[in-house]
Amino acid sequence: MRIQYNQGLFTQNRYNHTNTELNSTLNKLSSGLQINQAADDAAGLSISEKMRAQIRGLAQAGENIQNGISLIQTADGGLASIVDPNLQRLRELAVQASNDTLTDEDRLLIQKEVDQIIRGISDIATNTEFNGMALLAGTSNKDGQQIPSGSLAQYVKQITSSGGITDTYTFGGKDYASAIIDFSNITSPSDVAKLTEKGVNYTCCTCTKTYSIKFVNGNPDTSRLNDFNPVMEVDISTITNGTDLVNKIMESAYGQAGFVYDPDNPSTPSNATSFVDHFSQLAADGGKIYIYDNRPENANENWPENGSGVFDLNVYGEGQEEEDFFLHLEMQVGSNTGQSVRVSIPNVTVQKLKIDPLPVDTQVNANAAITKIDEAIKKVSNARSTVGTYQNQFEHAYNNVKNAEENLTKAESQLRDADMAKEMSTLKKDQILLQSSQSMMAQINQMSQGILEILK
Repeated sequence: MRIQYNQGLFTQNRYNHTNTELNSTLNKLSSGLQINQAADDAAGLSISEKMRAQIRGLAQAGENIQNGISLIQTADGGLASIVDPNLQRLRELAVQASNDTLTDEDRLLIQKEVDQIIRGISDIATNTEFNGMALLAGTSNKDGQQIPSGSLAQYVKQITSSGGITDTYTFGGKDYASAIIDFSNITSPSDVAKLTEKGVNYTCCTCTKTYSIKFVNGNPDTSRLNDFNPVMEVDISTITNGTDLVNKIMESAYGQAGFVYDPDNPSTPSNATSFVDHFSQLAADGGKIYIYDNRPENANENWPENGSGVFDLNVYGEGQEEEDFFLHLEMQVGSNTGQSVRVSIPNVTVQKLKIDPLPVDTQVNANAAITKIDEAIKKVSNARSTVGTYQNQFEHAYNNVKNAEENLTKAESQLRDADMAKEMSTLKKDQILLQSSQSMMAQINQMSQGILEILK
């Protein structure tokens, strides 16, 4: 028997190891997870957390889709109410009014009901809401823009049709009533090219005279410079940015590059155009052009005043307003960026349906009303088809999202959840080993006691 080597150390180590494994097993059994801390499975934990993010995102996407379906159903309900009974009743009344067995007095009574129905349709179109959003009175064009892409209005930052006093032009210590057109957004030749055959105009600040600036690519037409409402064409073929454009406007107006008009010494170059021979003058400031009243006696006044001092600015030469307008909504139908669906609900207000006004006071008008109502019914029916398609799309998307959530949850469970049967087996094994280790340590202690007896 040797005393330098103590078998109890080995047994103690095995006891500690088994006890640690037993605690880990108890943690797994109590939590139901085989990964309770990063040390349990560092790689598995990272993968599991990413899966959990996707699972929770998919769950929220499912709720988003259900909200979208509710929104679509609300819109469809409003559209259905517009068609039946309202538009159908309008058509019925128009057919009745087109019959010549009625007198004009009879048709006036029909007109009252028609007007009342139109007000009802207007109420439905403007008041059908979901979470405070008017669903049937959208104001964006098919591209989601209220200003056409590449339009002059996009480039003209500061332009107004109310007031026209956006700043004051200061010269020689005096402030002159002024408006500003800012072309700073024009930064490339391609921007400039989009201005061709378009332009801006403004009125005199104290009268009705209108000045128009038209942008052309090539030789300007000077024949309208002497009109009462003059038009000055500006060649933009060599222009590359807003500052160059403003300088070109100044040069075209005054016939001299860099000219600065002095209201106290009112003279212009000999080759200045008649475009600048009235009370309105021009001044440049980088990409901005000032339009200002050049009368020193009116300087430093609090404009506008009594209807004077107003430059009514406007953009002209843009394309026609889009025929159809929509409410565009982006529905997040997935758990990741970019997984969205655009919903475009058509505008069906009475203005867009072109049924306000809808006279049926004569046979001719009643017949014309039938045609208008048929077009309105067709438009609203097409709108219902559109939203119905969205609802079907959302229902399919919902099923797909829930299926993905279920499968991903299963995969995450296999990675992170504990195998309860396996862990119970491990628990029983560890309990037996722990008890065995305790028994062996008791036996070893008795053996050590025997050595002490020998030494006595």
